[in-house]
Amino acid sequence: MVITDVKRSFTADMEVISRSGRPDVAEVFVARMRGRDELCVEFVDGLDIRHPRHDKWIINVSTQFGCPVGCVFCDSGFRYLGDLSAEEILCQVRYVRDRHPGLDRRCRKLKVHFARMGEPALNHSVLEAIRRLPEELDSHGLWACVPTVAPRGCDDWFNRLKEIKDERFSGRFQLQFSVNSTEEAERMRLMPISLLSLEELAELGSKFFEPGDRKVVLNFALARGVSFDPRVVITLFDPERFSVKITPVNPTEQGRLGQVATVLRSEAASLLDNPVEALHRAGLDVILSLGDPREDEVGSNCGQAVRRMAFNDGA
Repeated sequence: MVITDVKRSFTADMEVISRSGRPDVAEVFVARMRGRDELCVEFVDGLDIRHPRHDKWIINVSTQFGCPVGCVFCDSGFRYLGDLSAEEILCQVRYVRDRHPGLDRRCRKLKVHFARMGEPALNHSVLEAIRRLPEELDSHGLWACVPTVAPRGCDDWFNRLKEIKDERFSGRFQLQFSVNSTEEAERMRLMPISLLSLEELAELGSKFFEPGDRKVVLNFALARGVSFDPRVVITLFDPERFSVKITPVNPTEQGRLGQVATVLRSEAASLLDNPVEALHRAGLDVILSLGDPREDEVGSNCGQAVRRMAFNDGA
């Protein structure tokens, strides 16, 4: 059963105006910032459904008001109204933390994903939020996780991110490149912003990785008709520094409008048998993350909650 709660509550300059989802899957919150109805973000109190929350807890926060990238399969990009401050990002973390008093100290693995609405590499305040994160969460198992499409022109941002990772999250940091296709033209169609090429991703990820780090993740959210050639991955990416994550594109309104059809979870495993085997033979770790249909049922995909509220309000 989906829970919907529009009771309003307040945390600093953030007003939570909506809650939806299920505690055993994910609960999605919509918050209004700066007292302005158009400045809404969403964040998630989630878990890995294979584990109890005290073993693995996931907090997923927004970094921008909407997203300037405009990925054709993501509801976050239906509009973009600028960056959140570091304090506004951390307010989301505090809100979820305070829902479970003391759990941050007891949780074996607490992952904060800067991965909801927005492209983290286009907001320098994200760096300050990551740097301050250990001050907000009293957790020996704290991880920071940053997924990015790797926009061109963000060299200084990635250099500073690596410094913060080395200083504060050594061995407990996850960098994920949203690659989505092994064909450059398709990458540009799916993620219509100036991107680093696959060769440049390989160079950046190799420089970012240090011994003891978690490998840099290459994420392929696969859609029907989109190229995924394991030979390209094997040629460019060092298995000592990179791993591969394969997942279906989540069903979204933006994906429907853009005619991006997901590789259905029911068939994805069989379709990927040969590519996955080839990657394994080359020594690459492969995560086949097919998700759970309950995540779609509660509408926990990026941008869905804010988009629904905006259109319900006539925006």
